[in-house]
Amino acid sequence: MYNSIAEAVIHNSRRFPGKVAVADSDRQYTYQELKGAAIRGAKWLKSKEVQPGDFVIVECTQNAAFVVLNLACGFLGAVFVPVEKKAAAQRVSNVCQTVRAKCIIGRTDYSQICTFYDMETALKESEGFGDEEEERFLGRAAAEILFTTGTTGQPKGIVLSDAANLAVAENISSGVEMTPDTTELIPLPLSHSHGLRTCYANLFTGSTCVLADGVMNVGLFFKLIETYHVNALDLSPTLAKLLLKIARKGLEQHADSIRYIEIGTAVLEDDTKEQLKELFPEARLYNFYGSTEAGRSCVLDFNRFDDTGCIGYPSKNASFFIVDDQRRVIESSRENPGLLAVSGSMMMEGYFDSEELTKKTLVDGVLYTSDLGYIDQEGRIYVIGRQDDVINYKGIKIAPEEIEQTASRYTGVKDCCCVPMEDPVCGQVPKLFVSVLPSHPFDKKDFMTYLRKNLEPGRVPAAVELIDQIPRSSNGKILRKRLRER
Repeated sequence: MYNSIAEAVIHNSRRFPGKVAVADSDRQYTYQELKGAAIRGAKWLKSKEVQPGDFVIVECTQNAAFVVLNLACGFLGAVFVPVEKKAAAQRVSNVCQTVRAKCIIGRTDYSQICTFYDMETALKESEGFGDEEEERFLGRAAAEILFTTGTTGQPKGIVLSDAANLAVAENISSGVEMTPDTTELIPLPLSHSHGLRTCYANLFTGSTCVLADGVMNVGLFFKLIETYHVNALDLSPTLAKLLLKIARKGLEQHADSIRYIEIGTAVLEDDTKEQLKELFPEARLYNFYGSTEAGRSCVLDFNRFDDTGCIGYPSKNASFFIVDDQRRVIESSRENPGLLAVSGSMMMEGYFDSEELTKKTLVDGVLYTSDLGYIDQEGRIYVIGRQDDVINYKGIKIAPEEIEQTASRYTGVKDCCCVPMEDPVCGQVPKLFVSVLPSHPFDKKDFMTYLRKNLEPGRVPAAVELIDQIPRSSNGKILRKRLRER
């Protein structure tokens, strides 16, 4: 069909030339304009002696300009390397040294690190070039490199091909039943795989993606919904929870126009899930499972089916099976879980410049995960939890999420995290870290009574420790390792 997302844009510029492809609070590009701007951007890059195969670091400005430069790399054949908005200089330096980048483009001045170009200046200068299509590049084996977050240590880069990006886009598009008349608002950072891939899915489908820099500017968030007649939302559990708290009335006013909401990056808490169901009774509510290494490999419409631990069915281009600790395929069940393994065309090429690390995870096109789970008779996939996070209580595998979801419903609990704690009799027992709201008095004895009433005996935490804040990544994922190390 296509060799890249950039070629999908060319195709859609012919199908829907005057249709808005991507927009933000300041500008918009139709498909015809987006194609032209990206081709001019590729020619501008070439004028700066960027060659096919060179690495170009682009700061995520969370706007249409960032998308233009992404596609420009695609048209030229350069490798796109995004970094977070206002990323620390040390992190950018680490990434730059790792890939030996040709240049950096952004708003933040990184000129002390590498050849640097201001993004707006680059786009303005590119207007002087023509937008005629030149030679076509076949799909790149290394289209982009997405680096893990963090400001210290050696960054780990996931290498993704054009073919993988197209497969992920198709996984999303088919998974949420996206159509050309979809207009999806994406407030998640495009420097991370989830938001970036949702953008790809819209460009692949011929839909419209509207970009927002988070949701804290509630007025702007709803202005974008109204201006572009948004009918789909892409959220993380953290953003969904925040919107329900600070903008519930606004959501209620637009509930009838929202066709679907897709959720990813972390586990969606039951309370947030139920609130979304109540607020958007007619909308399709999707939860995606996947990783940067194997994007959007499983999808669940939890308005149609909802069961604790279920992550749904394999996406269009993905296959799942369950293996034991020696990576032998097993027949799994709730009573006999194993480790999830996934294969498919959306798979990464490997970790950049790290053959040894790649071989530990990716073997013959199969990604072996640390997620413990099983597949039921209907083909639905369940995840109990990460192998290191699952609590092995007297031989019974307990998912920490089960305990966290119950604990989070207690009045006054702001956030919580459950980790395994070694026990000489039971092997492991649950330990719960709790962050409480300062506005609510917290009675630990009453909290334990509540837990004993609502959890099975083996799931009641053996210890509860109050903590100021539960450590989370920029995507909202709990950093359990930090708490286990305590």
